[in-house]
Amino acid sequence: MNPPPIEKLDPATVLFIDYENVTQVSLSSLQQPNLRIFIFVGCAQVKIPFDLVREAHQLGAAVEWIGVEGIGPNALDFHIVFYLGQISLKSPTSNYVILSRDRGFDPLIQHLAKLGISCRRIENLALLSGRSDVVTHSQDFLADLAFTKLSAVVLKSRPKKRATLHTYLKSALTKYQPSDPEIKQLLDSWFATGKVTETKDKISYKF
Repeated sequence: MNPPPIEKLDPATVLFIDYENVTQVSLSSLQQPNLRIFIFVGCAQVKIPFDLVREAHQLGAAVEWIGVEGIGPNALDFHIVFYLGQISLKSPTSNYVILSRDRGFDPLIQHLAKLGISCRRIENLALLSGRSDVVTHSQDFLADLAFTKLSAVVLKSRPKKRATLHTYLKSALTKYQPSDPEIKQLLDSWFATGKVTETKDKISYKF
């Protein structure tokens, strides 16, 4: 794995896209000069929307696709961190942006700030251009909304399996575009607090 030579980079901003975590991506609005984009794709993501491919093609050499071949927890995240580390060593004055809903990047970003390296995480590409009308939603907001929606469903009609509950919540919260990791985190918190239990692959609700 070899990041591109820095003489071909020298960007004002380097954007790392965690496409495994944020799949609704449009590059058409990105008009910033000296912007370099790396799109990280998991090995299970075999279908990429044509619109995204076309937009990336129109940006030419500014975009590079990074395919993650291995399977494992946080495999794609480690690839992003590797590229961020390698490139920031050679171009410490660039601004680094990670497009991801994964808060696991945040401690690293805080550490980079102490080293004088500009890095931030965004959950929507519109935030890259500084738009103020984009609203992001916290995990607590999503959890409260999901709880309200599910509580309105009669007990016998609620999902009986973890997988179907995951699918139901993804659909119920579709307006807010939650990622699969966010839905999993939400479910894990419900199981941890006893709101939902599972016995022999069958779910029981305690609310």
